[in-house]
Amino acid sequence: MQSERLTRAIRSTATVLALATLAGCAHLPDRPAYTPADPAALRRYDGDWFDAARVGRVDILRALHDAGYPVDATDSHGFTAVILASYDAQPAALDYLLSAGANACAGDRHGNTALMGALFKNEPDIARRLIDTQCPIDQTNGAGETALGFATLFNRFDLIPLLVARGANPNHVDRRGQSLLQLARSHDNTEAVDALRHAGARQ
Repeated sequence: MQSERLTRAIRSTATVLALATLAGCAHLPDRPAYTPADPAALRRYDGDWFDAARVGRVDILRALHDAGYPVDATDSHGFTAVILASYDAQPAALDYLLSAGANACAGDRHGNTALMGALFKNEPDIARRLIDTQCPIDQTNGAGETALGFATLFNRFDLIPLLVARGANPNHVDRRGQSLLQLARSHDNTEAVDALRHAGARQ
């Protein structure tokens, strides 16, 4: 089933991120100081940038950004600092990155956005912050899933009304032709079915 493939893809992402965190951030400087340089040259500090996003080191993010580091840089998995800060529940880092002009809409190499990651990890405050950005609320990942689909699949029922109020389509159909109601029914999730129907889902 497509929804099972989606779940596997998300859990694979979770594993990658968890292992990256477990790899440790001990190398991060206590007092960051980076010499201004060409953005391409500053990519040698990728490890500092992405680890700082994971652990909420706003001082490092600010120092690197001030030196010219590209705020929307991606790692080998397509993760941006915004995605990592959202996934690892670092609101201060997220707020700094957004204030610095980072793109909240960028997806990883599977198209999963920071909002999708926050919904998967059950970080409602982070999710609400991202819902309030200018990103298309029905932006899809590679499987054609939207943030509302993630809220449905991972039982974030309290956020379904907010997503719909922001314009999310409760009758969205993914690339396999599966609607959100069908997704909920395929998991025998009557609560999700009820929440979607209350939000206006009809198919």
